[in-house]
Amino acid sequence: MITAVVCSDDRMRYVCKSLHMEMEIIAIDEDSDFLTLPRLDAIILPVKGIDDEGYMKLYDSLVHVPSMFWQIQKDMIIFSGMETSYISALPMKKYYYMKDTTVIDENAILTAEGILHLLITSLAKSLYDIQIDIIGYGHCGKAIYRMLKSLDVKVRVIRRDCIEDDTFMTTKHWKQCGDVIINTSIEKLMDADLMRSWKNAPLIIDIATPDVVDKQCAKELGIPYQKEGNLPGRFCAESAGKIIADYVRGKLIK
Repeated sequence: MITAVVCSDDRMRYVCKSLHMEMEIIAIDEDSDFLTLPRLDAIILPVKGIDDEGYMKLYDSLVHVPSMFWQIQKDMIIFSGMETSYISALPMKKYYYMKDTTVIDENAILTAEGILHLLITSLAKSLYDIQIDIIGYGHCGKAIYRMLKSLDVKVRVIRRDCIEDDTFMTTKHWKQCGDVIINTSIEKLMDADLMRSWKNAPLIIDIATPDVVDKQCAKELGIPYQKEGNLPGRFCAESAGKIIADYVRGKLIK
């Protein structure tokens, strides 16, 4: 079995390392010629897949995949993290590993570890001297909350609707923010009026994919804002690569 892995970041290089004992692996980088590759059984694309113009991001470079490649490799299986219209239009069998519940949950744990790294390196205070507010309680919000709670850090969860107690609070009653806000929500739960009402200027760490935080308002108010993405790939690349490799292995090796 021959599988190509698009080495878009360190995480994908660890996918190669994890799978190379069980199948022949071809690592695709910025200099690869797609049209001279041997007949492939499968290709593992980056988490973000391929954009509508047929480009993939490999580290800091954009690489175009020629349309002829898909015609030549018409019998291979495609693995991609996210579904895009370009990939959906291809006739091959496809698997989207970032839609798998196990992959999502395991990546959420690595995301929480990345958040811990950011908290320690971004603050001049001990974690035990601050209040942390997490906006959203999806996969990542839960993992971050559980990790911080296990460390006995003061942490609250802010949601649009919830049963309130000392830890969980609705946005309606969230009048005073903590020292750090970790936004995991894809909904806009912090508007400009709310931010202007705060007496302090919290550090906002935003890990949501869409831009739902008013960055201009934060700048005007002197609120430090950090947009942080791909925490598993940045801080736990080997473990993140193993998660993807395990998923692929489960589909290709029965």
